Parts: sequence; structure tokens; C-alpha cells
Amino acid sequence: MWKKTFVSAFIAQVLSIFGFSFAMPFLPFFISELGTYSKGQQAFWSGIALGSTAVTLGIFAPLWGILADRYGRKMMVCRAMFGGTVVLLLMSMVRTVGQLVACRLLQGVFTGTIAASVALVASVTPPHRCGLTLGMMQAAVFIGMCLGPLFGGVVADILGYRAAFLIGALIVLAGGLLVLLGVHEEFVPPDKEKDGPAMGFREILMIGGFMMAVLVMFGVRASESMINPSFPLIIKEIVPNSKNLNSITGFVVAMAALSGALSAALLGHMGDRWGQKRILVGCCVFASVASLGHFFAYTIPFLFAARILFGLSVAGMLPAANAMIYSVIDKRCIGKAYGVATSLSMIGAALGPFTGGTIARFTALRTPFLFVAAAQIILAYLIGVYVKTSVKPSSKLY
Repeated sequence: MWKKTFVSAFIAQVLSIFGFSFAMPFLPFFISELGTYSKGQQAFWSGIALGSTAVTLGIFAPLWGILADRYGRKMMVCRAMFGGTVVLLLMSMVRTVGQLVACRLLQGVFTGTIAASVALVASVTPPHRCGLTLGMMQAAVFIGMCLGPLFGGVVADILGYRAAFLIGALIVLAGGLLVLLGVHEEFVPPDKEKDGPAMGFREILMIGGFMMAVLVMFGVRASESMINPSFPLIIKEIVPNSKNLNSITGFVVAMAALSGALSAALLGHMGDRWGQKRILVGCCVFASVASLGHFFAYTIPFLFAARILFGLSVAGMLPAANAMIYSVIDKRCIGKAYGVATSLSMIGAALGPFTGGTIARFTALRTPFLFVAAAQIILAYLIGVYVKTSVKPSSKLY
């Protein structure tokens, strides 16, 4: 039964991210239709719009996690997907940057499909298959990120950005319906008298290994999001007069996401065998090299290669972090644990675009990549020092 739930959740997650990423990579270009802005201002406002979702998502994720543990994880996945459908419909109608930012804030309040889906799958998966299934769920994210920009870029070139938002909304709706009709969750509400009180947030934060996993998630979110405001504009800088700018951007982002999907599935499985520490340190080092590659890329093939390497590297880090959390947490508190982990890691996703957009505005478009390269080396050092052992997720980390 858990396999059927996993497969349904996997496909729904692909559809969800497919829909959300149908127009999001082109947000800096869409902003230019909402007003007259310089490249630096486009990067800055893109940072505001991209980072605003992480702010509200970080605030509300613990609340949704509590409700997931109390009423069921399936309900939370449906809430996230149907909420996302409404938000994308609203985005297709915005007329100002302020309205766009407001929609992005609402997206953070009502969505959060990744954390909800991970909690659902983790709650039904046998411990010895944890690394593989969580790796596959992360692969679903990257598959969606591959399909969205690839097809969304073509739609944006032909029909415009607003049509891309509308189509994205319909795709997310399909994912929500699949979960509603296809996922079976045998959820049993916690019995405080029989099982004792569940862990509180403070107890979860004090568990050995939990905060290290959160730091990894924070680092990944911050690094990925810091380069997002600049990346499409660098492509425009390399091919300034191309009529297929959105398609080119979508193709580069899509191929990097596809490599990430393969990497997440493979490294998630390897983490079960080799241990999460080795996977994390290696991914950090290669992510740093890839970020430097972005800085020095002045041709599309060079930029494409750097983006592929970056996608391969960061893709393996989130499944490892999720497996670290799974290995130490009381299974009655899975929703709460992933909720608070998402909340804290979203600080990185919020600060990343703000920081990257501001740096690009006041220095140069490529400067954020230097910051990301340095951050990944620091993260590799911290993992090497503070993750004391490298073991399978089914046993303790410390």
C-alpha cells in the first residue's frame, strides 16, 4: 500500500512543480512588462518577488506541520496544491510589481507542496527505503523544474507570460486532484493517553543531528535562490537580441533540472549505502566549482555546462538532509519536524533572492555567484566537522 501512495505522491509532486515553474524562471522578464526598469532594478525586484514567498512560507510551515500531524498529511498536500492553483490564477491578472509581490506572499501562506509531500511519503515509508523514496521525491521536484521551464518558455514566447501562469495553474490543479482521488492514507490521530505527549518544537530543535540537517537545507535554499535573479539576465546579456530568449532560458534551466532529477534519485539511493555525510561534502565542493563556472561563463555552452554541474550537485543535498531528519525524529511528529525544518530553511530561500538581487544591483550581475561558491565551501567544512559519523538513515547520526 505504501508503494501506491508513494507513486501517486511522486506523480502529483511532478505536476505541482511543473505548474509552479511554468512561468517562474521568467519572472525578471515579466517584471519588465509591469513597468520601466533597468537590468539592476529588474534583478532587485525579481529578488523581492522571488524571496517574498519564502518569508510567508517560513512563517506558516510549522502551523501546517502541526495540522498535518493532527489531521493527516494527505489533507495538507491537497491544501497546498489547490491553494497554489488559486495563486497562479491571480498572478496571471496582476498589473503592478506590488500586486505580483502580494501574490507571491500569498503563495507562501497557502502552498508548500514539497514539505507536505515529503511528510506524507516519509510517514508511510519503511525505514530501510527512506533514502531512496525521499531521493525520488526530490527527483520529482527536479523533473517538474525541468518540464516547467522547457514548455513554459515556448508558451511564453508564443502566448505571453500571463498564459503561462494560467496553464501552470491548471497543471497544479491536476496534481491536487490526483492526490485527492489517488492517495490512500491510513492516518491514525495521536493518542496522548496511550502514546504520551508528542514532541514540542523546542524538543525537536534539541535533537542531535536535526539542526545540522536544517543548516544543510538552509545552505541549499540560500545558494539556489541567490543566483535566480541574475541567471536569466546573464543569458540575456550573452544573447541580447535573440527572439527565443525565453525558450533558451527555459531549455538551460530545464536541462539542469533534469540532471538534478537523476542526481537526486541516484544520490538518495547511494546515501542509504554510503552514508549522508560523504554525499553532502562532495555535493558542496562540486556546487562551489559550478558556481564559479557561472561567474566566468560568457557563452551559452559554458553557462549550460556550469548549470548542469550545479544542478547535479545541489540535487543530492536535500534528500540527504531529509533522511537525516527522518533518522532521528519521532514518527508521530514527522509533519511538525519537516514543517519547522522548512520554516528555518526558508529563511535562506528568503534571504537568497534579496541578497542576490541587491548585490547584482549595486555591483554586477555575476557577483552573487562568487558569494555562493564561498558559501558552499563553508558548508562543506561545517558538515565535515559537525556531522561526526556517516551512517545509514535507519540508525542514529551521532
